[in-house]
Amino acid sequence: MAYCELLDSFAGLRVVILGDVMLDEYIVGSVERISPEAPVMVVKKTSSRWVPGGAANVAKNIAALGGDAVVLGIIGNDDGGLLLSQGLDEAVGIKGDLVADLERVTTRKTRVVANHSHQVLRIDEEDTTPISEQMSEKLIFDWSGWLETADVVLMSDYRKGLLTPGFVRPFLELANRKGIPVLANAKPESAAYFAGAELVSLNRSEVGGVLGEKPKDRLRAGALGTELLKVTGSKSVLITLGEGGMVARSESETFEIPAPEVEAYDVAGAGDTVLATVGMGLARKGFEKEVFGLAAEMGAKVVQHIGVAVPSHKDLDSIRSL
Repeated sequence: MAYCELLDSFAGLRVVILGDVMLDEYIVGSVERISPEAPVMVVKKTSSRWVPGGAANVAKNIAALGGDAVVLGIIGNDDGGLLLSQGLDEAVGIKGDLVADLERVTTRKTRVVANHSHQVLRIDEEDTTPISEQMSEKLIFDWSGWLETADVVLMSDYRKGLLTPGFVRPFLELANRKGIPVLANAKPESAAYFAGAELVSLNRSEVGGVLGEKPKDRLRAGALGTELLKVTGSKSVLITLGEGGMVARSESETFEIPAPEVEAYDVAGAGDTVLATVGMGLARKGFEKEVFGLAAEMGAKVVQHIGVAVPSHKDLDSIRSL
């Protein structure tokens, strides 16, 4: 299947990404011995780096695919928030509208990577307290203007406190009234928040959290998709199964998409890539099998990179040649 035309149609697509932004930090080193103080590896640090993550990584995927991204989120009044804002300011194709909440810390994930590829530790700094009703009202007022030029809205929930029912439902209704499709990468706790959305995406484990059963294959995922449509109240659902592929289900159609074979596998950030691709594809082409096939190919490319990644120019050229 040729994806050139669909990929080319993404150029200039205006996408609003709304969700839990975070700072992804990497400490890289080598391991040569075990500590005499405790049975743990001693990592000799050789380098470190940080990149915008969470919903901000969805925005990076949008930009990598040729779209214009606006990422909306909340940060703390701290160095992590400054670094995250700086990273978005410097990114090509991305605008950041981040609101500082003086009562919160910026979500930060610090990963320790040994011998180039082996993650040995992750340290999380976060505040998952749901935002207040007053903050919800402020953010809806502040951010509603971005809908005036949006082609599609993506909501990315990492359960860090932003996407509450009191915020999601009014914002989703605003988008619906303007005819802007909304897609959501949900968690089990928030799956029912997105009634009226164009599509809600969940992985295998998250489906288990919602329905009490993890689909073992695409056939079973298709059957469970019917139940998910009822629970979410969305127009369609996407169930991602990792190496098992994915299943997209609407009221009238089901698409089973096998996963491309890959040699290396690091799933960090793959869900962001799939959400970005599907969101842009639905905005341009609608609920079509080609959209989900392209998303599977994109996901297969990024899982071959170490850490949270986005499709490279080489990846896109490779997919265009399929």
